[in-house]
Amino acid sequence: MRKICFIPVLCFFYFSTVAQSVAVINGSPVSQKEFIWVYQKHRPENTKPTLTDLVSFLNIYIDFKLKVLDAREAGLDKDSTYIAETKNYAQALLASAPPEAKQADFSLVKNEFNEALLLFNISEKKIWDGSDNNDKMIHEYYNAHADAYSSMSYEDSKSEVVQDYQQQLECNWITALRRKYKITIDQGVLNKLIR
Repeated sequence: MRKICFIPVLCFFYFSTVAQSVAVINGSPVSQKEFIWVYQKHRPENTKPTLTDLVSFLNIYIDFKLKVLDAREAGLDKDSTYIAETKNYAQALLASAPPEAKQADFSLVKNEFNEALLLFNISEKKIWDGSDNNDKMIHEYYNAHADAYSSMSYEDSKSEVVQDYQQQLECNWITALRRKYKITIDQGVLNKLIR
């Protein structure tokens, strides 16, 4: 009997959490609290955001979360170096944070660090290592886009070509992730945030 009563209660809490989310990525909600906290950290001023600002920022944040999800699916969150780094950071954060910060934002700060580290690790594998060791593909990219480099030789424009090639790899990666995972944005919740 307890199990039967417990299941509807769990469903209620799950759906109320999802309902208060700005987005759901592959079944994982992005809470209003998390989104507002991240948005306020990155917005240039304390001006009231427009819906366009929020949607634009949310799409950038979704791309970030998709890359983190990809890192987790690749098992990078199980790597011993990653586990040690995140544990050390959490301990240092806990030791240095004043009591009110521990209650307010500790979990958000810790999660942000963990996800940023996963983003770095997966980007290294998907973008940076791929371009460092793939001169042939970079040269092919240059040949396909040579007109964009003002008639400069490959050798003279190589750093710019590498940067553009990496940007293309990232765009392809994001496109593939957005096709692979279901993303739902709650426009009603976003509308409430601008009031």
